[in-house]
Amino acid sequence: MAGAAVALAGCGAQKQQAASAPTTTTTKATTQAAVDATSVSNLVWRSSIGDVKMVVMRPRDVAGALPVCLALHAEGADATQFVGLDLPPLLTATVRAGTKPFAIVAVDGGAKTWLGPAQKMLAEELPDWLARTELAATPFAALGVGGGAVGAFEYARTPGLSLLAAVSPAVYGSWDDARSSGIYANQQEWERAEPTRNLTAISSLPVSVWCGTEDPQYAAAREFADRARANPAAFSGGGHNADYWKRIMPEVLRFIGESLGKR
Repeated sequence: MAGAAVALAGCGAQKQQAASAPTTTTTKATTQAAVDATSVSNLVWRSSIGDVKMVVMRPRDVAGALPVCLALHAEGADATQFVGLDLPPLLTATVRAGTKPFAIVAVDGGAKTWLGPAQKMLAEELPDWLARTELAATPFAALGVGGGAVGAFEYARTPGLSLLAAVSPAVYGSWDDARSSGIYANQQEWERAEPTRNLTAISSLPVSVWCGTEDPQYAAAREFADRARANPAAFSGGGHNADYWKRIMPEVLRFIGESLGKR
């Protein structure tokens, strides 16, 4: 279902409904990074799961249609998480370093889980939203943080992706461990969707994993990386928090960009 879009001009801005095409408000990310901030467009789409915020991050001074890396936020966050993790200026730095240009598109998927209705939205509604913002309708990569990594894995079951990047993935070795996460409705859903248990569903897809060694899911994330033959499988000091994610995001974006090749 194609939704209507409204633009967000900033905190407290009044919503305006678009007539036939989405109206975007381009802003500059507020960051002190050495590289000038990327253009950031904020949209809200009316969808089957309610209003969905979509944040489009483009490399600075790059016009035209671009391939898309879909970014799925962690549990308890929303699409703006990736702006807070400094992805806009990092994206510009990555492209200026020589990779082919690409956009990062983050969408809201719910406070706890990317399974169920959120996946239906990604499969059935997101392609139209991307096309209407002059981007590739099928993402080439999916980046997920925490519970978003589980959502990215589920999304990757549908053909079209060429890369899955999992950051601090919320993976669990048993239902007892997974039960309290809020990601899964019941044990049956966990058995069907838990990434480590279902790697055959994405057996031909390259997987990369980053996780802090103080993350509560570190052991399970390492098992997932080993069984998925992740490359890279990067583990360094850090927890399940923004400090760790900010530290490793330059490497993550560089890896995603290099998967497209050099200009």
